Amino acid sequence: MSLLRNFRFILNLIIAASSVVLLKRKSQRKRKKAAHWVHPYLAERSSKGRYATDFDDMVSGEKFFKENFHMSKNSFDQLFKLVEKDLAPKRNTRPKDGIPPKLKLGLVIEYLASGGLQRHLASCYRVSKQHMGSIIDQVCDAICRALSAYVADPCQESFLEVANGFNSRWNFPNCIGAIDGKHVSIKAPPNAGSIFYNYKGFHSLALMAICDASYRFTYLDVGAYGSEGDCNIFKESKFGTDVLHDRLDFPENATVNGVKLPFFYVADDAFPLCKRIIKPYSKKNLSAEERIFNYRLSRARRCIENAFGLLCSKWACLKKTLYCSPDRAQKIISACCMLHNFLITHKSTAYCPPGYMDKFDDENVITEGEWRKRISSDSLYHTTFSASAGRPSDYGKYIRNVLKQYVNSNIGELPWQRRAAFVE
Repeated sequence: MSLLRNFRFILNLIIAASSVVLLKRKSQRKRKKAAHWVHPYLAERSSKGRYATDFDDMVSGEKFFKENFHMSKNSFDQLFKLVEKDLAPKRNTRPKDGIPPKLKLGLVIEYLASGGLQRHLASCYRVSKQHMGSIIDQVCDAICRALSAYVADPCQESFLEVANGFNSRWNFPNCIGAIDGKHVSIKAPPNAGSIFYNYKGFHSLALMAICDASYRFTYLDVGAYGSEGDCNIFKESKFGTDVLHDRLDFPENATVNGVKLPFFYVADDAFPLCKRIIKPYSKKNLSAEERIFNYRLSRARRCIENAFGLLCSKWACLKKTLYCSPDRAQKIISACCMLHNFLITHKSTAYCPPGYMDKFDDENVITEGEWRKRISSDSLYHTTFSASAGRPSDYGKYIRNVLKQYVNSNIGELPWQRRAAFVE
């Protein structure tokens, strides 16, 4: 019996030792295989990728940096400080495999600015196509979070600040923003049917925005289906509902030409005439006073025209169809708008150089901005919302008539408005 027990004991030892050897060999094979999971081309990212070879050279030649990123190196560094923590590699990522946060930011900013093919930029930066999409998501999310403070909250204080800007710069009282909308072309998602198909004949997401007198966006609504119809996009959005039902924290009515009037947005025919939205007279055979009013309103509304013009000319990804999911497209559009506000607020001449926006001289002769020469025929800029057939409210018509009387009065008229409106 003792001999049998010894034999079994020795046999168990042999089996245990064999198992240990097998496990060790298996582990070694896994490690060996894992050591080569990165494609050799991608493995040389840190030495031969675009970030490693070109970034420092572009920094030293500021002109080339601005051409590629549409911002100065100082603006880029300031932005990087705001998003760096959100772009850090995950804790379990090996140091040699992690993608540096600054590379991620540079890659995505260049994609937004150039509108180049994702696979081409991924190849230049030596990032896999699979990683490219997740990097775009990560960076756009980080930008939107970090720059959210650059979009003012809709409160009485911010409304009054915007109104002062429109009155002093564009001579239009009680105006708290100019509103408009565009369609951004996207690839139709699988099995989506016609849900994104708009009246212009392509699949899109809608972008609705409001800007202040200095071309900064004060409100953004991104993601409505193209098939919803332009008038419905506004009415069915949370913002549209809040405006139409007077739910926002609007300031108390202010006096214009001796009459207490509410604060309002200026818009075109795509939006309904109501208490909080004022648009031009659109009937035929306008009177001289109505034409002057339309001219004065158009000066204020030109702000959103210029804001979209700047946005579309600088972020070339918006000029083309976004070949990605609607969720990712929404993030890309939002990030472009946030970057626009960030660079406008910091008065970046790399983003908006002198002469880039429409300008009026002392005689009110307009010089069209440089951005108009950079807008292609297929740009997002040309996808304005269509005219709305909604019935105007009586109070909206009353407000417009009071404003018409004001801009044609001795108190509110401008010396050159009759000539500019072609009524003399």
